[in-house]
Amino acid sequence: MTKKILLINPAQYPNNPKLNLAGVIRLPQSSLAYLAALTPRDWEVKILDENLDPLRFEEADLVGITAYTCNAPRGYEISEQYRARGIKTVIGGVHASVLPEEAKQYADSVVIGEAESVWGNLIHDFENNNLQKFYQGV
Repeated sequence: MTKKILLINPAQYPNNPKLNLAGVIRLPQSSLAYLAALTPRDWEVKILDENLDPLRFEEADLVGITAYTCNAPRGYEISEQYRARGIKTVIGGVHASVLPEEAKQYADSVVIGEAESVWGNLIHDFENNNLQKFYQGV
């Protein structure tokens, strides 16, 4: 059975898209594409960028969220929405790397540093129902 992962880049101002930087400069969030490429082939991967399209709930087995400080509150909100439905969430990015204990309050797991170096272990742990609280990337 194929497992599904959502990789999400939250908006800073989801209720006012005119305030989002993506409305002026449309640059893709490349770290999520790297993680998608590192995800095993037996997973379905979908990247959602709330700066480009409104976020609507989708079923998934695992949700990965990246966040800067400016959009961390929205990332936490998204994570809590999925967790309320029993879906495991992982948060990473600059903000989570600087404040991992804060991020851990809102996600099942936190990646500190570069996720690419630990992504394979994280996926393996999830598949074996052994998701760690923290993963230390390089």
